[in-house]
Amino acid sequence: MMRCTILPNGVRIITENMPEFRSVSLGVWVNVGSRNDPPGELGIAHFTEHMLFKGTPTRSAKQIAREIDALGGHLNAQTAKEYTVYYTRVLDEHFPKAADILFDLFLNAEISSEELEKEKNVVLQEIRMTEDTPEDYITDLFTAAFFRDTPLETSILGNVDTVKGLTRERILAFLKESYDPQTIIIASAGNVEHERLVDLAAPLFEGTASHTEGEKITPSSEEVCGFHKAYYRDIEQVHLMLGTKGSEMSDERRWTYIVLNTLLGGSMSSLLFQEARENLGLVYSIYSYLSAYRDCGVLALYAATTPENVGKTLEVIKAQMTRISKGDLGEISVDDVKAQIKGNLLLSRESSVNRMSSMAKNEMYYNREVPVEEVIEHIQAVTLDAIVDLAKDIFKRDHLTLVSLGRITQDEMQGLFKDYAHAEAAPAEA
Repeated sequence: MMRCTILPNGVRIITENMPEFRSVSLGVWVNVGSRNDPPGELGIAHFTEHMLFKGTPTRSAKQIAREIDALGGHLNAQTAKEYTVYYTRVLDEHFPKAADILFDLFLNAEISSEELEKEKNVVLQEIRMTEDTPEDYITDLFTAAFFRDTPLETSILGNVDTVKGLTRERILAFLKESYDPQTIIIASAGNVEHERLVDLAAPLFEGTASHTEGEKITPSSEEVCGFHKAYYRDIEQVHLMLGTKGSEMSDERRWTYIVLNTLLGGSMSSLLFQEARENLGLVYSIYSYLSAYRDCGVLALYAATTPENVGKTLEVIKAQMTRISKGDLGEISVDDVKAQIKGNLLLSRESSVNRMSSMAKNEMYYNREVPVEEVIEHIQAVTLDAIVDLAKDIFKRDHLTLVSLGRITQDEMQGLFKDYAHAEAAPAEA
């Protein structure tokens, strides 16, 4: 059962007690991500996340790492488009100590100029590593094309120039402006008592002053579809990403999207995997996924193949989209797909980290706990007709965006993809 306490300044503390677990996962979530980066400071949300691990007045970065390791625990963080989370997972007996470490680095981080300059080099290496990893880099290129001219288009990491320009003063200002109590959720799942967490967190967080009148809301963003770009790079494979409009977090069709995505490329038994890899051997990796945000979303698929097989791979993708639009699922049963989703969902709940994350996101997006039974009920209600109707809507030519990275030019891609989407000029190289 989930319990929630709201401190006077707006900080929310939520827990789910699972006494059968020996672990406890604890996270401090902030309703701020890369989408909130100011235009001239792209990557500041992610860089701030890094800096909070660089030491406090009572602990150095090395001491933080040693103390968590001594507990046999795990400490990490993640910056996403719409949130940032700092979290730990430890045995229940070490929960108070782990909470003290996590809360200390979150509330008392020393942002020293010396550590900041050193961390710039780390993040710059992270950016370069992404650019050297085609499967990661193509995601950034696709996102920039699909969400262009909106806050969602930029890389979470920022870019070399913006990261180099970050200063201690701007990091401190970002913390003050963005890490407002009303944007903070403290979530814990596992063998944890709610009152115990409140006793640990409240004295530390309730004195934090609020600087805003509510959650930090960014301007609405609408995806821009119907274009394709080819980025030429002399590598062995051509990496492809194709996407169409997805569901926002509150879209009533999100349940149909989940089933459609699973059918299309969400598993090894999906239409794309079975045809492109198992039947034709065109690819090693091909899959689809959903990304949902407050006001928009994307259904995207990824594939990597040789230059000479790009056309065939695109034809397979088009054929599977067409099949779904006609209600032709071959040997796949919609009931089996729904059973698969149910199984994955229930199995994921056996992780305290997943439960902690689910609670925090439900609170962040819906201001309530969404019971797993409710989710399963919605999934079970999805019909083949609803899937077909959605496919007919989102797989229209004007809704599709394609980006490629590899040994294929814009002109070549335009010729191969002429039946899919409108063309747009793109740089010759990434």
